[in-house]
Amino acid sequence: MLILLHKKNRTLGLAFLAALMISVTANVAASETQQQYVLRNRFGTSVEINAPAGYYIVKQTTSSVAGSMVLPGDQTWFGRGVVSVFASRRWFRSADVTLFHVRGNDLTDGRLHLTGVKNGEAQDAFGAFQFVELNWTVPGLEIPIVTGFQLYQDRPALVFVQRFPKGFKGYANGEWTVPSVAFPQFVAENWGIPQNLYSWTSGGMWDHRLGWGDAFTNQGSVDPLVTSAPDYTTLILSSFANYLIATQQSGLSPMADQISRGGISCGIEGLVPDLPSGFEHKHILVAGHGIHNTFTEWGKMLLEKAGKKPPSKYQDDTLSYLLFMDDAGAYYYEHDFKEPGYSTYADIILAIEKEAREHKLRIGAYHVLDDKQQRDYHEGLYEPRKDLFPDGLAKFHEQLGKPLMLYMMWIEAGGPYRQKYAYFATDPGPIPGEMGDVFYTPEYWKYTADKLASWGTILLQHDFLSDYEGNRAMLSGLDKMDVYFKNMAKALQAKGIDMQYCMALPRNIMESTENPIMVSLQATDDHHVPMAEPKPQPDNPDNHDPFWWKHVIFTSALYGALGIWPSRDNIQTIADPNAFEDTLVANLLGGSIELGHRLGECNFDLLRKTYREGDGLLLKAGRPIVPIDRCYQLGCSVGYTQSDLGGNSWYYVLSLPRAGYLPSFKPADLGVTRDSVIYDWDTGVAFLRQSSESTPLMQEPKHQYFVVAPMLESGVAVIGDTSKFVTMADKRISLVETGQHTARVGVMASAEYSPIISGYSGARLDGVETGGRQLQAVSSLDRLKAANSGWFWDYQTNLWHVKLDFSDSPAMVERVFQISTQ
Repeated sequence: MLILLHKKNRTLGLAFLAALMISVTANVAASETQQQYVLRNRFGTSVEINAPAGYYIVKQTTSSVAGSMVLPGDQTWFGRGVVSVFASRRWFRSADVTLFHVRGNDLTDGRLHLTGVKNGEAQDAFGAFQFVELNWTVPGLEIPIVTGFQLYQDRPALVFVQRFPKGFKGYANGEWTVPSVAFPQFVAENWGIPQNLYSWTSGGMWDHRLGWGDAFTNQGSVDPLVTSAPDYTTLILSSFANYLIATQQSGLSPMADQISRGGISCGIEGLVPDLPSGFEHKHILVAGHGIHNTFTEWGKMLLEKAGKKPPSKYQDDTLSYLLFMDDAGAYYYEHDFKEPGYSTYADIILAIEKEAREHKLRIGAYHVLDDKQQRDYHEGLYEPRKDLFPDGLAKFHEQLGKPLMLYMMWIEAGGPYRQKYAYFATDPGPIPGEMGDVFYTPEYWKYTADKLASWGTILLQHDFLSDYEGNRAMLSGLDKMDVYFKNMAKALQAKGIDMQYCMALPRNIMESTENPIMVSLQATDDHHVPMAEPKPQPDNPDNHDPFWWKHVIFTSALYGALGIWPSRDNIQTIADPNAFEDTLVANLLGGSIELGHRLGECNFDLLRKTYREGDGLLLKAGRPIVPIDRCYQLGCSVGYTQSDLGGNSWYYVLSLPRAGYLPSFKPADLGVTRDSVIYDWDTGVAFLRQSSESTPLMQEPKHQYFVVAPMLESGVAVIGDTSKFVTMADKRISLVETGQHTARVGVMASAEYSPIISGYSGARLDGVETGGRQLQAVSSLDRLKAANSGWFWDYQTNLWHVKLDFSDSPAMVERVFQISTQ
């Protein structure tokens, strides 16, 4: 709903227009701008725009919560909004406000001139929206600027638009964290806005920040910024275009009266020298109820805008099977790629593959050419070391019989590639701390993609992406990094090579929506196991592993929303005292499960909990693990993910109390509204719970892990293959159908292994049949394990167990059993 309010007859105009639900489209000259505008949608978001006064207010409807300082109704979370433009060493504002001085700015603020207003309705790929556009000029300068609001009616989104009809010459202000045109820009006194909002923002691979107070509690870069009220009404503010040169900064600025105000400034960073004619930039505010739900909608909008379909969790062999990842922290990386009795590193990896096959473990791909495996990178080349791969990578790939995942960082400045390919010069200094020569042309990337393909590469990991942020030479280009990534992606895509990002910052994460081959991401820093280092360290991994578990669960919400599959860095399954938790977390993330062990030091039984016997396919949930919403408010470390099948959902809940303790959880935390069975994976105990009933959690163990299964119409719950972490993975359990007294379950397996499928029933089953014949009931679980097929119901635990015979099928097949109940 769009409402125009003249200062006269404001009350009458509001009532009349609200009653008629009309929308007016008009072009208004500067002399006719004594109007106010109100935009509203059905998701509780509204924008009040006072054109002549030069400010706007964004409000969001919240509900009442006992003891909350956020009152029900429309609430102003971010304070008053203005437009600010930096030109000729001076700020020009749409309203009288003082904040965010820039180096070299020693002049009094000026006032922007409002030259026109346009409002109405329109439609784009996201649907119908109402809009208001304000036209501004900087006094004495020919710089027309348009700032617009687009409030969607059928999507919970408000888009802020900056448009430059004639461009902006001399845009740069010298600060990459400060936009020379700030819109939206919110400022607020420390009163008059909610003071008990919860906020979260990501620092990419290394950190995330939780806050409590007003919307400005988290300082610095806050793109994206998640804020939520005690009732879990949630707003997410982020850039919505030009991700690699956008900035969104939160800070405190002293006022003339020395009262501190918070502020958030959004726009294009201030090192870009000029903006071309017709340039456009956007930020977006997405509203919702529930933090995870809002993240999901936000991610959908970014992906839809770019036209990117989220990659499959089985996109390539690095995601479908276990991956050997020999990067920093892995055993051989830390031991100079040597093993007694082996002359080369290539021979060691061939022995790792042989050992895996002997244990029927399928490693899908091998990560090679990490920084220490490359020729001295000060030569400015991207080639393998001869002493490690004496016959070259192509021959190594042929001998290994497995695809490769290649590592890449920046190219040292001054190398031989300069003689043939154009490049962007960057800030001086050696790689990897600086960016060296950034070769960006299609010719260079075709050459590199051809080389990678000849080596058997299916995935390229690009490391040290964070070096870009703060690199003044690269940030001074409007599209330098964009050109780099697009030419890279086009060349790699032509060769069937996907990408993984490493050391990524949020701007890289959002940019990935525009990169069709970016599928996965290294979500944690290098994973070192102190006792496996060349000189064992007394450091206890418990001091740092819980930090990374919590960090990756929180940041996984960002990654998963944008269709990225994150991974935990390399795991040494015997040397690492936290190998169980590391492997479980890695499996629930849905990305690569990365092995970094020494030859002869692999816990094959632990790894068997992650994959399907017979073909080695990883068994995964439907999305990466995320925190339950309460953890954003309480700082705890309880995450969940889910499998969806036949209109029902199964949830996997992981508590990591050493990373942040929560005393209990309930099915309602997961969005469940029906009765559920809570299965304690570690103890094998199951219990029935209503959605509002709590399950106590312990503080002492490293972890507790639960499967939450829905009670079906037939009076049973299917828990799945409890020998696996993801018990209801769709590549193991292919079907669940239920009637009033029956439940049908599809199982995928082969002769390599006949799994036992478990579930819950308050009474003994009437029977189980498959293929038109009744399965025989046996008297114990041990007897069922020894039998080819059968079923057993345990009256002490109320758990039923069914085993089908797959011994006659060398290939993976689906077989269905049907349970009958009383």
